[in-house]
Amino acid sequence: MGHVYCKINGVMMKLKNGYLITLLILVSSSLCLGQSLMYGSYAVGFKYFKTYDESRRYILNNDTISRPLLLHFWYPSDDQDKNDSYYFKNYIDLISIRENFNKPQSEIDANSFDFVNAYAGFAKQQLGIDSSMTTQQILDCPVLAQYGIPLAKSDQKFPLIIYAPSNCKSAIQNHVICEYLASYGYMVISVGSAGSESINRKNDQQSIWAQVEDMEFILHYIEDSLKIEYAGLGLFGFSTGGLATTIFQMNNDKVKAVFSMDGSQEYGSYITLFNAEGFDLSKTNVPNCLLVNNYENFSIYPFYSSIVSNEKQLFRMPYLDHNGFVSFWRFFDLCSTKNSISKFCTSYDYICSTALAFFNTYLTNSPSELNIQANEYIILDTCDNSIVAQLNNTILTFSIDSAMRFVDRNQEVFKSKENEINILSRMYRDSDLNVSVQLLMFNMEMHPDSWKPLYELAYGYKVNGDLTLAKETVLKAQQLDPENSEITHLLEEINKAEK
Repeated sequence: MGHVYCKINGVMMKLKNGYLITLLILVSSSLCLGQSLMYGSYAVGFKYFKTYDESRRYILNNDTISRPLLLHFWYPSDDQDKNDSYYFKNYIDLISIRENFNKPQSEIDANSFDFVNAYAGFAKQQLGIDSSMTTQQILDCPVLAQYGIPLAKSDQKFPLIIYAPSNCKSAIQNHVICEYLASYGYMVISVGSAGSESINRKNDQQSIWAQVEDMEFILHYIEDSLKIEYAGLGLFGFSTGGLATTIFQMNNDKVKAVFSMDGSQEYGSYITLFNAEGFDLSKTNVPNCLLVNNYENFSIYPFYSSIVSNEKQLFRMPYLDHNGFVSFWRFFDLCSTKNSISKFCTSYDYICSTALAFFNTYLTNSPSELNIQANEYIILDTCDNSIVAQLNNTILTFSIDSAMRFVDRNQEVFKSKENEINILSRMYRDSDLNVSVQLLMFNMEMHPDSWKPLYELAYGYKVNGDLTLAKETVLKAQQLDPENSEITHLLEEINKAEK
């Protein structure tokens, strides 16, 4: 029997329900979306482990210590009896102690209250989530997981998934999906994201590898210290965590599937990732599923478009910005006494069920064909940007000159890719203006009546401080489209910057 996570008189409860999610994600009342999340047949256990990586140094309050790693572990359990409740505050307290395991309780309490208070304020003001809820009510809300209950006994091993959180954040940022997967028979492990020597990610490439090494450490901890065996290994990451999952997969043959929640590998950080130690596109031969935000014409999805595996899918979440891939808002909504019809929050349900469908297909002992049916909450993106990704990889591997020779040999194809080349040029705006300019010059030559490459070029000059060239270029764009509000706004910004 499964569980429904829902509210009765404003209190979240676990209810029995015979429904088990299939590999089809459908718009249907039977999915129990909206004010409840459909969970699997297992109770959810949770434990955390305080450990140190003695091989790496860490700076805490100007002291040098061994690297602290607070491992989070969600898992399926047969213990269906409701024991002592585990509350959201118990989760949030873990954020406070992730660097200092001996922090006083009074300081932990203050940290947890301030943290939730800030996030709840954002949810109320920006997302319209119940403004009557107090911070303390959210902290006191029960979560699905029960602390310390035993791992389920099974004739078959459970699959294991590693979650890589976003920039400097804790795994608690997505506890809902971790609980959700555990209820369907998955073990999920995670450790907070941090830089190479402190919680702050000061050097991007070093920080990617620091997170990869943390993931390797906790995997060995599960295997060697906890003696837990598993059936297959999957990864999922959010934001900058996607950078770490990419490198981890390329360097670990055990990984069988990778799920990405708006991963940074698909945006400007791809340039940093490409140059990172261990990056090798020839090793992207495992299934990948990518969910991205609602911004169209925002990326060519350079990593996704370069993956060599044919088993890959890209979905757009039309109601979510980047913040929507965090479970806090969904949880706050579930804590509320007021029913919500928030498409922002409901979209998170589709993140959960899509991840389940994906991992069921590639990590279980009885895999079946992945068939995710798109709807208004999740839209399949079938755009083919492979040749633009190839152009980008040529720039990064060789030079812009080699890349432009590649463009010349495929001029007719690239002539139809004006928008994609404009998007690609933005990736290089800050790091290499020359690359950005040459890409836009090609577009201007191929599309002399288009204002867009001129606009992008003017914007690039402005960002790099050349206001004279920026103004000259934006005025040319305005001649082509005098009533365009974007051009007018950019011109106003340049004029203001000149004063």
